[in-house]
Amino acid sequence: MTTVDLVNVSNYILKNVTLHVPSGSIHVVIGPNGAGKTTLLKVIAGLTWYRGSVRFNGESVDKLPPWRRKIGYLPQTTALFPHMTVLENVVFGLRNAGLSFNDSVIIAKHYLELLGIYELRNRYPLTLSGGEQRKVALARALAIRPRILLLDEPFTGIHYDYRVQIANTIRKINKDEGLTVIIVTHDLDEALEIGSNFTILMNGEIMYSGNLKGLLKAINKYLHYINVFECTIKEYLIDAGLARVNCHGLELIVPIEYEELRSYNRVLVTIPADRVILYQTEKCYPRINCVRGKVTRVESWSNNLKLVKVVTDKINVNVITNYEVLTSDVVVKLPIKNLKVYIID
Repeated sequence: MTTVDLVNVSNYILKNVTLHVPSGSIHVVIGPNGAGKTTLLKVIAGLTWYRGSVRFNGESVDKLPPWRRKIGYLPQTTALFPHMTVLENVVFGLRNAGLSFNDSVIIAKHYLELLGIYELRNRYPLTLSGGEQRKVALARALAIRPRILLLDEPFTGIHYDYRVQIANTIRKINKDEGLTVIIVTHDLDEALEIGSNFTILMNGEIMYSGNLKGLLKAINKYLHYINVFECTIKEYLIDAGLARVNCHGLELIVPIEYEELRSYNRVLVTIPADRVILYQTEKCYPRINCVRGKVTRVESWSNNLKLVKVVTDKINVNVITNYEVLTSDVVVKLPIKNLKVYIID
């Protein structure tokens, strides 16, 4: 098991970053595109230059090249060798580490079976789906028995079933082998589903690092593309798969699985800002989860998008839209299908 510490790390993106990743944790770094998340992983792996210090179990690895840091790294692009079969891709790193061919095949087979893709061993990467390629790349990263596993947006662009399988595999290996895992993502849902510790990175600077409880307040302060509400369950609508919740005095209908959450009272409700609907008239139909409010600020974002901050008498809501905002009196709708519910008790 390995702790990871960054001490006053700076480069062309990162600004004096100091970060502690506990041994054996699944640590998720959250932030928007361009925050420096990928660069942070590359610093830990030794793949880019930096000032400051990176330490594993308290010992500096600054002078070690990437191949001596014992890092398993899954980049956003899987970087599989197209001229090699699945098995050859996984065996490649093991052979470079000096293992015999037979030993390399045995280890590769273990991880391909663990990820449920051993039957693909003789296929080539370009014949695989995106999710299958991610699994091969993950098997290759795990096969070298790394002390730390680095995952860069591992669930982006792949089918939900593959996301679930990969997440379950990461959790299993983290638990069984005590492997320290660092994941970067811009997706809060992914972070909450798999993380045990969290860091918010914005513009190369750490805004927050700690557990889930502290993350909730930090999200509302820094991650304006996500809305997060702490709520109390008031009533289960079991047959409909819904529940009525109270969020600081505002009642919402949210999707919920009664069997999973029946013993819990407090939940976290989230919705991306670009999934909130902004009405500039009284129109809002059906009138479920519709809230009147006032626009307090409009910020211009890229691609003609605007971040609209709306204050209601109960909660504050961020909306991302490409429409012109012509009035301060608005109605926001939080569609049930776009709400996610998490246990926080």
